Amino acid sequence: MVPARAVFAQNTLPTDTIFLKRFTSEESQRLALLYQDQYEQYRQAERGFTTAQAQYVKLGTLASLESAVVSSREIMSLRTDVLITYHELLAATLVESIGVELQLKQETLGELQQAIEDLKSIREEIVLSDDRFAIAMVNKKFEGVLVPRLYSVAYKTLSQLILADVQVLFDKSKQVYRELQTELADKEVSKLRLEERKRAYTEVDALVARLELELAGSTQAVKTEENLDDRFYNQLVDDLETTYTGIGQLLTYIEELERTLHE
Repeated sequence: MVPARAVFAQNTLPTDTIFLKRFTSEESQRLALLYQDQYEQYRQAERGFTTAQAQYVKLGTLASLESAVVSSREIMSLRTDVLITYHELLAATLVESIGVELQLKQETLGELQQAIEDLKSIREEIVLSDDRFAIAMVNKKFEGVLVPRLYSVAYKTLSQLILADVQVLFDKSKQVYRELQTELADKEVSKLRLEERKRAYTEVDALVARLELELAGSTQAVKTEENLDDRFYNQLVDDLETTYTGIGQLLTYIEELERTLHE
């Protein structure tokens, strides 16, 4: 049987930063490094874009306008590349994660793939934009139509990932508890000790039931929430912090029961 504390030690509550997820496959590791490289390129290009825009405002010449157009097209292309890789990384991480309801996972993967296709499509429009008016139109479409959808599917994915991590930890804890009950049942004890054990089981079972309800509620919220944004995600993190603390208490109870094996 796996010691109770070992279960807890191997699992930490995930943060809201995708880079701190546990990338396990070569593909997700490749995408994580690619994302970092592309993001750095974007930040560097951002400085050039700011300079080009300032020059155009100051000089107002055709040359400065051309420079501003080229710079705008470059930074928009780089921004799109970063977002494509980010959503590919989200998809790869979701595929690797266990503890996510299969139907919900498949639905979200479909939305991620659509987001990636939309980003690739708008990138083609950016490349074909040859003046400031065309670029402005593409950017308006990007900001007004695409960004809200990207925002929603990203938080939908992140919500599932953090929920899945806590669910897996809870499932492992329950497995340890069941195995321990089996071992304890084979150990002969006094009537007094048996009564103490029954009372302990009652406490643990009540806690398990409470945690199951909390996780079921969080899962239902992720499945039904229409406005998946940072507000929803932060509330989910707060709720799962409470559940995570409860799992820690569960493992403490299990440890106490484990010690009776050796008495």
